[in-house]
Amino acid sequence: MSEESEIASRRTGIGTNVLGVLWMIVAVTLLTGMFAIAKVLMETLPVAEVGMFRFLVSLLFYLPWLFTSGLGALKTERPFAHFWRSFFGATSLLAGVYAVHHLLLADAIVLTFTIPLWSIILAALFLGERVRFRRTIATVIGFAGVLMIIKPQTGVEPAALVALLAAILATCALTTMKNLTRTEPSNRIVFYFLLYGTIFLAIPASFDFRMPNTEEWIWLFALGLVGSTGQYCLTRAYAAGEMTIIAPLDYTRIIIAAVIGLVFFNEIPDAWAFAGAAIVICACGYIVRREAILRKEQAKQAAE
Repeated sequence: MSEESEIASRRTGIGTNVLGVLWMIVAVTLLTGMFAIAKVLMETLPVAEVGMFRFLVSLLFYLPWLFTSGLGALKTERPFAHFWRSFFGATSLLAGVYAVHHLLLADAIVLTFTIPLWSIILAALFLGERVRFRRTIATVIGFAGVLMIIKPQTGVEPAALVALLAAILATCALTTMKNLTRTEPSNRIVFYFLLYGTIFLAIPASFDFRMPNTEEWIWLFALGLVGSTGQYCLTRAYAAGEMTIIAPLDYTRIIIAAVIGLVFFNEIPDAWAFAGAAIVICACGYIVRREAILRKEQAKQAAE
């Protein structure tokens, strides 16, 4: 747990894992909205260009922080960790926006739900976090709910495979970010993520660049604002709570994506989608509730 998360926890009187859950709910809402905005933009702009501007505009929002804090705030003893976190994150974003462009929003988001499963495995192997049996079972049940929503059909869309690749890359990015939060403040992590991400995606974007018009600039501004805020909340979430608790909450993206798809893209979920969403909510709710019970039991034992 980072120092800033511990301070925030003491100020609010909320446990660190609960605080992480709250940050995560805000993060997944904003990041799902970001993909919805990207879906609109990719109707007229190239995929790589949309990805590049997502990083560039978000980076501009962090310049006031840099001017206030000074260049000393960027000093780090872990430059390679920042590099790899950004590389995995940028390539995951590029694959993700490609999938969103070619698939329904809800379907593309659903395919990222292998992230919690991979995250739990990586957290246990590389971060030494304990994976409790009941939490694992709840995660698997939540994934079963995801399958009810996606209803695999005959044949495999190439974009679906790209979405799965985005999930794997995102898992690597999240694992690297979780490791960084142990020593690095959130603002520094996000700044390097945006800086390197802009550089990475500027390369493919330069081969098929089109100057945005006024309306597209407005959407790009919104894309950067929502994306940077969501990324900050995501960083705070993983800094506050255990990865094996926070990661499964990514399931709530399907509910948010279904609502956005219905309201803005006229995508109507069927009965299976609603049933799957209910299972996802119950599974995530169980994980949070179970953690609260364990914390009470530990506090009671410590008091005895």
